[in-house]
Parts: sequence; C-alpha cells; structure tokens
Amino acid sequence: CRVKRAGKPIGVVFVESICDDKDLLRANYLTKVNNSPDYEGMTSEEALADIEERCRKYEETYETLDEDSQSYIKIFNLSSKILLNHIYGRMAKSIVPALMAWNIGTRPVFICRAGMTMNDNERSMLNLGMSRSENLGAHGRTFRDKLFNFMKDECLGFMSRRRKAAFSPDMNTGTSISGTMNRGFGSSSDLAAFLKDEDSDEETSIPNSEHVEEEYIGCDGVTPLPFPCYIMSSTMPRARQTVEWEDLPYDVHMLSNLNPLDKGDFTGRELEDIGEEHPDWYTQLVSDPFYTRFPGGECYGDLTSRLESVVVDIEQQVGPVLVVSHVSVLQVMVAYFRDTPVENCTSIALPMNTVLKFTPAKGGSWQESQHCLMPSTHGSQSKLCQLSDMPPPDHTCDTPMMQSPNGHGPMVKLEMSKKFSNSPPSALARGLTPPPIWGDHRVISVSDHHAQSENADADRGLSR
Repeated sequence: CRVKRAGKPIGVVFVESICDDKDLLRANYLTKVNNSPDYEGMTSEEALADIEERCRKYEETYETLDEDSQSYIKIFNLSSKILLNHIYGRMAKSIVPALMAWNIGTRPVFICRAGMTMNDNERSMLNLGMSRSENLGAHGRTFRDKLFNFMKDECLGFMSRRRKAAFSPDMNTGTSISGTMNRGFGSSSDLAAFLKDEDSDEETSIPNSEHVEEEYIGCDGVTPLPFPCYIMSSTMPRARQTVEWEDLPYDVHMLSNLNPLDKGDFTGRELEDIGEEHPDWYTQLVSDPFYTRFPGGECYGDLTSRLESVVVDIEQQVGPVLVVSHVSVLQVMVAYFRDTPVENCTSIALPMNTVLKFTPAKGGSWQESQHCLMPSTHGSQSKLCQLSDMPPPDHTCDTPMMQSPNGHGPMVKLEMSKKFSNSPPSALARGLTPPPIWGDHRVISVSDHHAQSENADADRGLSR
C-alpha cells in the first residue's frame, strides 16, 4: 500500500462507537469480567465495580468526534442509530451498511451446496436431458430431508442456549431484515393478533414470553414452523427444492446473487474441450483463476462484487441463517468466514451433502465446524479442506485433494478420462496444472451413473 500510494493523498475516516444503554453496558461488562484474567479471584460485584470505575476514568479524558470538517461515522448502541459526516462513494455504499450489519449476537450461519440432481437413469425414465433448471434426484431429495432434521436440531439448540445467554439481541429488532420476518416468529403482538376472536374485539392473552418465544410462524402468517431460520438460496430449482420441507411455509429468499459463476460462451462445455480449442485462454486461467473472465461471462472478481450485499444481509441477522448455493459462490463465502484471501478461494473444495457451520467467536472471527449428513454416492473418501486452526474432522468428500504448487493451500486434483489422456498435445497436455477454479469437478466414466450425476451437480463442465 505504501508503494502504490507514494506521493498521493490518503483519506482518513474516523469511526466512533458510543454506548450509553445501561443493559447493553452491563452485558458487555459481564462478558469482560467472566473472560478477562484481570478479574480472576474476584467476586462479580467487585469486578463490576472495578470495571465501572475504570470506564469513569476513561470518560474523563475521552474526546468525542465533533469536527464537522472531518469525515467520520458515529455508531450508537451497536448500530441502533448512526451518524455520518462527509461520507461518500464506496464508504457510503459498502462500509456503512457493513458497520450497521455487524452485531454481537452469537447466531450460527450454515452454508451448503444444493442437493444432487437426477442421474442418467432418472433422466432416461422421464425422457429428459441435463439442464441448468433440472430438479433434484432421489439422492438430492434424501439430502433435503436430512438437512431439515439437521437444521431443526441445530436451530432449536441455538434458541435454547440463547435464552440462557447473558445478552442476546432482540429477535424482533428492527435493525435486521429478519427482525421484520420474526414479527411472526414469536412476537407477542402478532401472536395475540392470530389468537384474536374474529367475532370479538377481545384478544386472547398469552401466558408468558417464554412460551411466546417457542412459537414460530410461517410466511403465510398462520402455519406454525418447527424452528426459526432465515433461508437464502439461488434461483436454481435444485437449490430452492433443497429447502422445500414438507410444505412448511418458510420464507425462502431466492437471490440471483447466489447463482453460480456465469461462464458465458463456455456454458455447458467440458474443461477438456475448452483446453483443446482455446489453449491461450486456458493458460491464462491456470495462471490467474481469480481474475480471468469467461468470454461473455464473469470472473471470480465479479462474483465477489455481487455477493457483497448477501454478506451484509447475513451479518445483520440475529437468528440462524441457512444459505444454499453452488460451488463458485460458496467458495467466496467460505473465504470470507475463514478470513483468508479471497483471491485464493478457487482452491477451496466443497463436497456434496456437507453443511459448513460458522459461529461468531471471540475477537471477531468465526469458528467453523463441518457436518457430513450422508455419504456421496460413489463412495470416495477424503478429507474436506480445512483452513482454520481447528483440526479437520473426517468427512466423505467428493474431491481428491492435492497441494497447490504456489503454496496457497490445497487444490483440487482433476481426474482425467481415457479420452483426455489420449488426446494430442495441448495446453493441458503440456503439463499445465488443472486450475482450481473447477471446484470439485471430476471427469469420470459415463458408465458410473451415480457418480456422473454427482459430477453434474458439482459444476459439470461449465453448465453450473
């Protein structure tokens, strides 16, 4: 940065966080008291008195931002109110929404790939061909059911722990999109309206707030739901069908932002064919898979731009979140939650039938756990790429892994078919390493119907 900006002016924006909410301050004090070694051996009352005295001393010398000629952002009580002064451009477009979205609630974020589509046998029975808009197959529907049971256990467990926490943001907070949604997810006023007698102006009383919090109402305003969850999916039918659970009216937010990387003129084509016909472009892809744009389509750099609003939406939630999307999109999102360079996201493998769970951890990071809900159909065994400090758990993974030559973590090993291995010298045959941009793409024998179906949903060729 020093070299690029040498001799050029640099703008400075001050960010001030102001908290005067007594309940929120006490919750913050308790967090500090319970986790800081400074207060070991002290009672809670003694520790609280000490930290309150410290804060009073800080306030005596603290100077707030009040110079209107400067650029600054003031955040009050964790984004309950925000004040901007001379904030323009990208700061107003991206940074301010992010600052307003971040909160201290410990809510889980779950991400997974859409379930598998139909295999060749299922397509032939229905006289269908492979397409971007095809539906889940039998294996994908089984994963959908297992995902429902997994989410139910996780979300109800979260709500139970939340009630015991020292501080949790109000599920009906207006600072979150899910806040308006959750007015039907346990709001006493809305439930009272549902219980209102049609022939009377009287409302049925609700026993207590603890009972109310257990009531979760679907987007139709009537149907009870088994657990609360903010669900986002791409517009692809297979993604939407992955969260169609027993006709329960969950409000699924279908976003084109979550659609897979647009591969333009190469959509629907196999990697080996592109390598043969466009060796120069393929060579560029190998050397720079993040910024190499598909002709008439996107590159990963473009993908990060359209996912910006999705990440802000996820960050501002105060309850459980589930995102169902595709390899390229989820690679970018995993890089964000792991706090790893997004330019290296193309090396992240994402197996089928596996849910990645991210939970806010101390210090602003995210703790990751991985949950394989069912084995892949072809039964290959390997370990899911893990870039965090925690040891990787064993998982059934669709992607054999190898170490990338540039040292930027593991990279996908592409299995070549006989047709490919016998082809004439080309960009691929000259020894160029297959680019990690293909996620867990595998070229396999057409006789393996099950594996072929899984390969199809793992960005088969370029159709995904």
